Amino acid sequence: MRLFSRSCSWGLLLLASLSAQAEPVSIAGPRGAKLRAEYLAPPDSAVAAPAVVLLHSCDGMRRRGQLNPRYAHMAGLFQELGYAVLIPDSFSARGLSEQCTVAPARQKVTVARRADDAQWAIAWLRARPEVDGERVGVVGWAHGGSAALVLAGRSTEGLVVAAAFYPGCDALLRDSNYRAKVPTLMLSGESDDWSQIEPCRELAERENEGMLHLVGYPLTYHEFDVPGSELRVRHDVPAGRYPGQGVTLGPNPEAAADAYRRLFKWFSRWQERE
Repeated sequence: MRLFSRSCSWGLLLLASLSAQAEPVSIAGPRGAKLRAEYLAPPDSAVAAPAVVLLHSCDGMRRRGQLNPRYAHMAGLFQELGYAVLIPDSFSARGLSEQCTVAPARQKVTVARRADDAQWAIAWLRARPEVDGERVGVVGWAHGGSAALVLAGRSTEGLVVAAAFYPGCDALLRDSNYRAKVPTLMLSGESDDWSQIEPCRELAERENEGMLHLVGYPLTYHEFDVPGSELRVRHDVPAGRYPGQGVTLGPNPEAAADAYRRLFKWFSRWQERE
C-alpha cells in the first residue's frame, strides 16, 4: 500500500494540485439550507464510481480560506482510488466558522444536524450520473466523526460503510437504543483527552451485531493524522477530560499510516461489487 505511507509533505503538495480538481458546488440541505461544498469527480466518469462524503471537525472545512489540508489529503487519496468525493460545509451557511471554542451544550450545529447534512449530501451524490448510488460511504473527524456515527445508526439509502476519526461517543453511549446499521470503523488515540476513547470502547463492546469496530493507538492524541502539525495544547476548548486545562493535539505518523491503511481496506471490503 505504498500510496498510503507517503510522508505528510506529500500531502501538502497534493493540496496545491487539488484546487484545479475540486469544484465548488451548492447542495440542498435540511430546513431549506443551502450548503457550500467541494466536489471531486471520479477520474473515470465513464464508469459509475463509488463515492464518499467527508465530514469536517468543529474547526470547520477551511483554514485561512483554503480547504483544510486534512480533508484535501484524504480527498486526493480517495479520488486516486477512483472515488467521487463530496465535502459539505456545515458551518458557513449557518454563520459559523468554527465551534470548538463553544461548550457542547451551546453549539448551534449539533452532530444530529451534521448527520442530516450528510444525508442530503448522499442524496446529491446519488443523483450524479458518474456515481454508483448504491456504494456511498462517509468519513468524519471529531465532531464530524460523531456525526458519522449518528448517520451510521440511521437507515440511509445508498450508505454502505462509515468511518470516524477520534469521535466523541458519550451521547451515543447514553442512548441504549443506538445500533450501527452499516459497518463502521472508529480510529482513536488512547491518550486523547478531548474525544476520549473509553465511551467508544464501551459502545463497540455493547454492539452485538459486529457493525462497530474500534482501533485504539497507544500514546496517541487528538488529531494524530493532521499533516504537518506539532504537539500542542489548546486552552480555548471548554470540553475535554480536564475542563479548564485545555486539550492535547499532536501527530503520530505511524498511527496515521496504519489508520489510513485500515480505512481504505475497510472501504474496499464493504464497497466491492458483488
